[in-house]
Amino acid sequence: MRVAVAGGGISGLSCAYYLRRAGIESVVFDPAPGGTIGTETVEGCLLEAGPESWLAAKPWAEQLARELGMGDDVVGSNDAKRRTYVLRDGRFVTLPEGLQMVVPTRILPVMETSLFGWGTKLRMGAEIFRSPKMLPDRSVAEFVRDHFGEEAVDYLAEPLLAGVYGGSPEQLSVASVLPRFFEYEQRYGSVVVGALRNKPVSPGGSIFRSLRRGMGSLIEALLEGTTLVRSRVESVAPSGSMESAAGAGGWLIFSQGEWIAFDAVVLACGANNSAPLVGPLDSRAAELLAGIPYTGSAIWTFVYDRASVKHPLDGFGFLVPSIDRRSIMACTWVGTKWAGRAPEDKAVFRCFSTDPGVSREAVEADLSRLMDISAAPVAVVHHRWPDSMPQYTVGHMTRIAEVERRITRVPGLHLAGNAYHGVGVPDCVKSGRDVAAAIASRA
Repeated sequence: MRVAVAGGGISGLSCAYYLRRAGIESVVFDPAPGGTIGTETVEGCLLEAGPESWLAAKPWAEQLARELGMGDDVVGSNDAKRRTYVLRDGRFVTLPEGLQMVVPTRILPVMETSLFGWGTKLRMGAEIFRSPKMLPDRSVAEFVRDHFGEEAVDYLAEPLLAGVYGGSPEQLSVASVLPRFFEYEQRYGSVVVGALRNKPVSPGGSIFRSLRRGMGSLIEALLEGTTLVRSRVESVAPSGSMESAAGAGGWLIFSQGEWIAFDAVVLACGANNSAPLVGPLDSRAAELLAGIPYTGSAIWTFVYDRASVKHPLDGFGFLVPSIDRRSIMACTWVGTKWAGRAPEDKAVFRCFSTDPGVSREAVEADLSRLMDISAAPVAVVHHRWPDSMPQYTVGHMTRIAEVERRITRVPGLHLAGNAYHGVGVPDCVKSGRDVAAAIASRA
């Protein structure tokens, strides 16, 4: 059996790896494999082009790393110094402890914080008396506003989710983005009660995990043994529809000016890029895929001499809510969050913007203002990722269910990636692994 995988990001490469483990040959098509994941060393600092870590609570990325023989390279964030600041009214306020995403589960930190006014604090306390409700999917903003009020939307939901999805809570689907809390609302009424009664089992250790040599080392390990064609898939077709070009396989893909035969095809190139490939096969599925909006991002990383930065950098970094935002949406203090990624004489600021076209001048000025830095950086690295972040808007689960029903009616065609059931690195690994398992079960 031979499988074509369109897209060599973490989803496609994971799929190819698990196919190989099942004894199935695959060919990955991508002119720039790795997607947004990559690592480089500048001024002795380990810098990430895209994702810098994964959530330990989702096991699939770590499982993959260990299967690849990288278990000794798995490292945790420096949680002894885990603190996140949120900018409010021009000053940094510590994000209260005990939050499960947007849900407070500890009374004292919420009562003591200056991030919220007393009206919001009282509303958070009274939330435990809500009765169960069967409500339809709605926006995250509507959900959080209903449970905790407007301040919780502005200073919790918006900054926390913008860094993950690059979108607005006014459009994001609560059923897709916060499915656990959506379920708690139906079962308990109070999402606080639900969170307290169903505390997630901790895998132990740090909340965030990464790799000692950077996330790019995972891509390098996956590429070993992978048959790669540095070209895009331009078209796919069942071989029966083009008998004169057909080989032994049931599918044909067009790339680099020729049709190539395969037994199955995996589209791991994003819903936006999969839509035109699916169009000739199922116009409605293509329409639904094309209807998934995408946003972009930019990561500007600034390296300074530590002596020129007065701030103690006593945390993981800060978030900037949209109401106070200029160019920087979030900033990680790399040397604090990760041991061994920056020499002691350097301060590294990883600045995230939801505007892929944001200029260096704008970000540097914003960083200098927020962190009171007057010196020039010794190094600057930037990466732009347009149309890289799928938006799980209201009704996402229903749309994806219809897409998947339609795709299953096209034998040998599969979808993988971050546009369907999760945007994080572990979700992408699981997506590729599940598709590989489905193919192997039919081999």
